[in-house]
Amino acid sequence: MTESTPTKSWRKTADRPLRSWRKSLSIWLFARAVGVPVPWAAVSQTDGAALLAYEHQRLLALGAAGEAVPPVLAFDGHTLETGDIGTTLDHSLYRTEPTQRLALMCAASADLARFHARGHWHGGAQSRNITWDGERFARLDFEEPLVPGLPLATVQRYDALQLVLSLASYLVPLGPAAVAAVLEAYERAADEAAAGAQVPRADVRGFVARLLPRLRRVERWARWSARINRSRELMRLRTVLDGMSAFVQRAPV
Repeated sequence: MTESTPTKSWRKTADRPLRSWRKSLSIWLFARAVGVPVPWAAVSQTDGAALLAYEHQRLLALGAAGEAVPPVLAFDGHTLETGDIGTTLDHSLYRTEPTQRLALMCAASADLARFHARGHWHGGAQSRNITWDGERFARLDFEEPLVPGLPLATVQRYDALQLVLSLASYLVPLGPAAVAAVLEAYERAADEAAAGAQVPRADVRGFVARLLPRLRRVERWARWSARINRSRELMRLRTVLDGMSAFVQRAPV
């Protein structure tokens, strides 16, 4: 029996637009503000060929480990061609009935925890970089060279934060309890996988507890601007922060 060939493929070249220094600086500052001191070399994208080569190697390594990532179809140092792995989680949520969205978000969070327990990290765990085919989750976009510049556990905690923040537009209508539920789903799956985990368990609850005071200060500063105070982004942040607070308060005794 031969393996089926993907019917759709994607190409990424070394000539694609890279981050501007302003975008790189904003990411670097945000990461430090939330307690993840990402090295400047990891966020400043100035060498497209090096980034493509790094992603190529990560895809090969993750694929060899049995992880659900895009198969590499071709790579010549300038162009990376990969197979299609389905619809992004973000788009799947858009097409899902509102009453079913929380279950899908919790499932994605739990799947990320199991991915971490197997000794991996994503580096770009936003909903746009995760796919869902109705049966399994898969991951794409691995060009962020965060490890070994940062400890594995730090990057895993950052993954969990990225996922929750990227889901904000779907979580906010459901309220803070939904945010807490997605974080709890990660913690439960991490606990279940801890016995056979290949790496020490990432302490997401402790990370969120340390992060909250910093984000609360940002939220308070934003109130000084009437325009920002009424912005959709800040309203989303407030709901996420309330959900994070509920998650921290539920810590096991």
